[in-house]
Amino acid sequence: MSRENSSNGVLVGAIVGGAIGAISALLFAPKTGANLREDLSNKFKAISERTKDIATTVGQTTKELATTAGQNTKDLATNIKDEAGDLMDHAKKSNENIMDSLSSTKEEVKDGLATTGR
Repeated sequence: MSRENSSNGVLVGAIVGGAIGAISALLFAPKTGANLREDLSNKFKAISERTKDIATTVGQTTKELATTAGQNTKDLATNIKDEAGDLMDHAKKSNENIMDSLSSTKEEVKDGLATTGR
């Protein structure tokens, strides 16, 4: 399991465990019905707000990661394009050098044949 999935599982477990613990504490505490309902309501509001905060943080972090990944991908594509262009230039120069060498060799062979009389 990846580290991110493990962290998410721990976070969800902590939230669920906290909620269960809070509800259990409220239910077993000696209070009147009105006080118990008010305490439950307050705890649910607190849990709800905390969950919204966590969701907002996760959303922002995800957005930042997506932006960073997009920029890194764009940079990588640019680098690959530049490198490919450099390789093509190098290949063209090498091809020109080979063609020049072949042309020189061809001329030398012609000159050699002309000198020997063939």
